[in-house]
Amino acid sequence: MNDLEMPLVSIITPSFNQAAFIEETIESVRMQDYPYIEHIVVDGGSTDGTQEILKKYSDLGDRFRYVSEPDRGQSDAINKGLKMAKGEIIGWLNSDDPYLPRAVSKAVNALKEHPEWAMVYGNAYQIDKNSKIMNPYPVQPFDRKALFQFCIICQPAAFVRKNIFETIGGVDETLDFCMDYDLWMRISKKYSIGYIPDYLANSRVHPDCKSVVHIVDKGFPEIIKSSIKHYGTVANDWLCHYLEHHSKIGVFWYLNLFKKYEILGSSPEVSDMNRYLDLWVPPNFRISIQSGLQNPPAILLIKGRNHILDNMSATVSVNNDSLQNYTIPKREFDIEIPLHSNVPNTVVEIVSNKHVVPSELGINSDTRSLSFIIEQVIPLSAEEYKFYKEFQKGPLYASAWLQKNRNPIPPAL
Repeated sequence: MNDLEMPLVSIITPSFNQAAFIEETIESVRMQDYPYIEHIVVDGGSTDGTQEILKKYSDLGDRFRYVSEPDRGQSDAINKGLKMAKGEIIGWLNSDDPYLPRAVSKAVNALKEHPEWAMVYGNAYQIDKNSKIMNPYPVQPFDRKALFQFCIICQPAAFVRKNIFETIGGVDETLDFCMDYDLWMRISKKYSIGYIPDYLANSRVHPDCKSVVHIVDKGFPEIIKSSIKHYGTVANDWLCHYLEHHSKIGVFWYLNLFKKYEILGSSPEVSDMNRYLDLWVPPNFRISIQSGLQNPPAILLIKGRNHILDNMSATVSVNNDSLQNYTIPKREFDIEIPLHSNVPNTVVEIVSNKHVVPSELGINSDTRSLSFIIEQVIPLSAEEYKFYKEFQKGPLYASAWLQKNRNPIPPAL
């Protein structure tokens, strides 16, 4: 490839308080054998010494530029860098990830040889905070079905043609965790993606990185949201991966998430209840449940706390039909109330035999009549209840049940 055929490559590095790693990142770009590179660092106003490190490279001229100012997060920083970029090819290298030698030249050569590819990616290693290799990243040759099932592309080992990046609208700034996975899905809808079996980058895993700190609370919901947006559903592989590796967050968290995205079909919902904002309930606790006739509510799960009253019980009725009495222990408790309702609106009443008025006990000035605290009120369809019971046996049981009973077929494939 002669000089006239060598396109400029813009490496965009979003940065915020990564002084411990950013110099290694910058040096990994500087040491590339490809001569036509501009490195753009978009810093969010770091206060940990990052800016001092960036200033050290200011004398590199067009090869290195940076801005440091408040932004709206990583996705905003990437899009800001994209607008600043002059190159034909974009590399996205986070401030704690380094390139391996010859990464850029290998990517450029692949894109030159395959003009039909909108982007190319290679293999990568996962490294620790000391840059020690932990294991290979689970990269696979590109296939849209494989991408649906899992993220088979390692972001620092990917290079995208700038015109493609711009055409699809850059990175989705509503996402804070899986914006790279979302990007690959959007590109793959309209364009070809290429793979080369060379190791191009290292992806760093350390205690403070986003992929560790927020892998469950932000990562999993965003993965589900993005998968449904682009494929119409989410793969069992994603669900089982999280269940098997992140079960400590608890079954109620998974139930609420699955209900929100209707992972197990349409789901009954609480339409109204008289629980107070501080989660206390009155002696006559009333819950209204709305559902479709195709997936009626089977069970109502109640998770609560009673730390005040002894010898407490409650009588439950469903649509004015009395069911049974439940003992309310003086501790945390779970109650499973069978519903088996075949009407779109189900009303559950839980009447306690005891209550307390805090002001009468001199606890505070609260004059409400209170029975206990209710933390979770979750109506479940029959399928959701089966999942709940399997999870109680263990996450592997829940995972196996999903694989056997849920068959997502993406209409987009």
